[in-house]
Amino acid sequence: MNGAIRLGRFAGVDVVADVSVFLLALLFGGAVFIHLRQALPDASPESAGVHAMLGGVAVVGCVFVHEASHVLVALRRGLSVRSIRLYVFGGYSVIDGVPTPRTEFLVAGAGPFASLLLGLVILAGPFFLGTDSLVGSTLWSLGAASVAIGLFNLLPGFPLDGGRIVRSILAAGGRDRVQATHVVTIIGRVLGVASMIIGAYLLVTRHTTGLFWLVSGWFLTTSAVSAGRREELSAAFDGMAVADMMRETAEAVDANSTISDLLDSYVVGPRLRPLPVQMSGRVVGIIGQEEIDSISPSRWPSLRVRALMTRIGPADVVEADAPLESLLLRPAGASGGAVVVKDGIVVGMIDGVALASVLGRP
Repeated sequence: MNGAIRLGRFAGVDVVADVSVFLLALLFGGAVFIHLRQALPDASPESAGVHAMLGGVAVVGCVFVHEASHVLVALRRGLSVRSIRLYVFGGYSVIDGVPTPRTEFLVAGAGPFASLLLGLVILAGPFFLGTDSLVGSTLWSLGAASVAIGLFNLLPGFPLDGGRIVRSILAAGGRDRVQATHVVTIIGRVLGVASMIIGAYLLVTRHTTGLFWLVSGWFLTTSAVSAGRREELSAAFDGMAVADMMRETAEAVDANSTISDLLDSYVVGPRLRPLPVQMSGRVVGIIGQEEIDSISPSRWPSLRVRALMTRIGPADVVEADAPLESLLLRPAGASGGAVVVKDGIVVGMIDGVALASVLGRP
């Protein structure tokens, strides 16, 4: 995730916040400030601002509690968890493997349950303190937000927890997991479109809450397809490793070789298939026919591979025994492909064309 900040670890799992999470805190803090100024006009703007700021930070904490609950149940059920990620639309936990229907039901339900429980606990504050104070009114807003997080995530469409719960029920009833994923993806898109329609209507009728419905609907519509496709592929590739689809390569190309030496040593057939490039024992790039075609043949004897290769980063280098689905979670590099290593040694390549075909991209 670009612009991410590592916050620490929870139960051995990295907790990462996208910079957009600050927007979540700012938006909620602004909403709390407006509420406090309207409900308690006699309170000083400075005091209201401080409580609103604390409320903005606290709502991010509510999102973390939601995701942490997923992680705790997942770990208890024997699943591997990579990270907890927080961003403007909430958060998500990166969990490896395909769980059983029962495990998925428990993991998915843990988040909404925790949010609802936390919300009710927070709402106990204004129940006893009343809402005629800055503390009580801020707690009311925060508790209502936590309850809303829980209820929203129970909607039965992807990528929300409710969609995963429905999928687990369908899978437990004998439905193929991929088919069940397709069903909840469609439901997620329908819910998203319906939310946008409601939001547009509310905005036209001058209700500011329409903006929330509109943004939520947009989020559901756009993320349902991508998340659903990723989950379908994850289920389809269960048990497969990166090595199962790689093209074996004997060695990496020396970055200091000339283009002429490269072509003399590695060309088999009319075109040069993409090859990894190594410098000082580290994979630094990929070179293939596309790069070769970009220069005149007269420059081949003098031009070095390092000057022509497409540079890659750590995300473009994957372990041979890593789950094939891990390719779905890596950010796409400039090369479009991936270099496969085993014990630090290059053993294969996954071309951009092959990867695109596996991911179902045109």
